[in-house]
Amino acid sequence: MSFDGLMLRHVIRESQDSLIGARISKVYQLEDFTFLFTLRKHKNIQLLISASKQNTRMHISEQSFDKPYNPPMFCMFLRKHLEGARIDALSQIDNDRIVQFTLRKKDEFGDLKTLHLYYEAMGKDANLILTDESDKILDCLNHTHPFSDQRTMIPSAIYERPNDERINPFDTLNVEKIFKTHHFDNHKSLLNTFQGISPLFTKEFVHRTQDNSDQLNVFNTLLAERNFEILKHKKMVFSPFHITHVEGTTERFESASKLLDTFFGKRENHQLHQQHLKQLRSLVNKQIDKQQRKIEKLNQQLAKNEDADNYQKKGNLLLSYPHEVTLGDKMVQLYDYENETLIDIALDREKDAVENAKNYFAKFKKMKKSLPHINRQIIRAKNERTYFKTIDDQLDYAELRDLLEIRDELKEHGYLKQSKSSKKQAKKASHTTFIDPDGIKILVGKNNIQNAKITHEIAKHYHTWFHVKDSPGSHVVAQAPIDELSETTIRSAAQLAAYHSKMRYSGSVAVDYTEVKNIKKIPGHKGYFVTYKHQKTIYIDPDESFVHSLKKL
Repeated sequence: MSFDGLMLRHVIRESQDSLIGARISKVYQLEDFTFLFTLRKHKNIQLLISASKQNTRMHISEQSFDKPYNPPMFCMFLRKHLEGARIDALSQIDNDRIVQFTLRKKDEFGDLKTLHLYYEAMGKDANLILTDESDKILDCLNHTHPFSDQRTMIPSAIYERPNDERINPFDTLNVEKIFKTHHFDNHKSLLNTFQGISPLFTKEFVHRTQDNSDQLNVFNTLLAERNFEILKHKKMVFSPFHITHVEGTTERFESASKLLDTFFGKRENHQLHQQHLKQLRSLVNKQIDKQQRKIEKLNQQLAKNEDADNYQKKGNLLLSYPHEVTLGDKMVQLYDYENETLIDIALDREKDAVENAKNYFAKFKKMKKSLPHINRQIIRAKNERTYFKTIDDQLDYAELRDLLEIRDELKEHGYLKQSKSSKKQAKKASHTTFIDPDGIKILVGKNNIQNAKITHEIAKHYHTWFHVKDSPGSHVVAQAPIDELSETTIRSAAQLAAYHSKMRYSGSVAVDYTEVKNIKKIPGHKGYFVTYKHQKTIYIDPDESFVHSLKKL
């Protein structure tokens, strides 16, 4: 369901007591089209308004948000005019998706002035418009210039509301009149007749009136319902009424704002997760391919350089048979008594036998000298490839916060550009903590930053460390000595280690476990690679349902 006029009506009705009389203390532009207004009325209130094409909505939010370091121009404009202003009134235009905030604020001369903030929650045409008392536009988020097919939306123009001739569903007289003369048997006719209702509403209406129920009564019942729910079917939908025309699992909420906060929080989290995952996966795959090509090229060079002895042999033969070489020759064929074979030797025809021999000896020395360097380059490229393959495996089970930490790690190593704001907003690693059935805390790191933190910062030397054997995966730490762990805790920790690894879809996965004091970081490697000793091994079949059943802190 889209954010329609009916849902907007519920939000305004339940929010008025909190918003009217509140003062705007801060304005943030979280994304290109999403704004967070921090209000104060006895307590702090967060009002979120989004003019995003896909996530249009307005509601009070209890989530925590990352505040941008550098506010865009329109955000600075809103801060200038709205911070310190008080909300005097809040109303919806008929049942349309338009909200009008009436605000009062003292100007630089101490005079009280009135402003109007209009929020048009119209999907791809959504907008946020600030006007003066006479509705002259001071500025708006999305500009529409004169001579276009749409209303003019630029500073100094007069704000005009969209023209909608459909019936307001809360206009009782007109609604009763239309139902006396019309019988609605399809949802499109209902959409074309009434203002601010969504296709989900009309489909539910048609479904409920299939048994020839009183259409006016069903219509008014749907308008009055306050059953705020999210329905999970093929996709998630939300509504302020109980949905009966589609089967699925339902999650209920006590208010419209809590429903919207949860629904869009999950949706935006998923969208951001997919966006970051796609970008990181692309970068990682390019780096793996790059290092693979580099290794192949270096191996070819290594094979060529390992044949350096042939250059030395050719030089020695030229010195042994200088009389066989004549200036101007491009090639000479000399007999190698050691291998009892003829060898073709290419020549610089402008040089004699001795000078050509010197050239071959110089090539021999250069190749011999470069061999250690090439070997070091191959080792370095293999380490890089291993590092990125580990990152690639971590992406398979990373949540959004894990992806952001992986992104920070790649920025730190110079694979992604690091802006000043990202340096300012650097965060601590956020591992996941589970509680097993015996009440033991089990820490799980899902990227290199988290692995380093839980293994060598949080864990005590006597805690028990788990990791899949001979495969990339999460570091898992049970916060108890190994000899005090029950079989339940050992199996729980092993399940977490196997599930958060490349082996999550395999059977009988080998998981090693040992005391943290037996773990040692391998120096000189990017990422977090360790060696360990005195380990025991348990074989486990990863069980996703068991992992999800464990309690998280």
